[in-house]
Amino acid sequence: MTEKKILMTIRVFPKDDQVSLDELLAAVRNAFPNEKVSNSRKEPVAYGIEALIFDITAPEREGISELYENKIKGIKGVGEISVESERRFMEIGKPK
Repeated sequence: MTEKKILMTIRVFPKDDQVSLDELLAAVRNAFPNEKVSNSRKEPVAYGIEALIFDITAPEREGISELYENKIKGIKGVGEISVESERRFMEIGKPK
């Protein structure tokens, strides 16, 4: 039986306007090689700064949000982070 997953939408604010959001996204993907990172987009914040928003899968376990937040906060260039939403992840595959 496979482990149940959740899908989190995360918003990451860079430390400053010199941080590449593309490099931040690549660093997130490298930090979570066994998870799916999808639906990434940039959203203007103010004064030329943009936030990076993306979805990431995670095991459905107690405390996983905090674990992921702390791991992402440890990535170079990350300023602030917020988990916007969490929901059950259901993989839709080919019909049997």
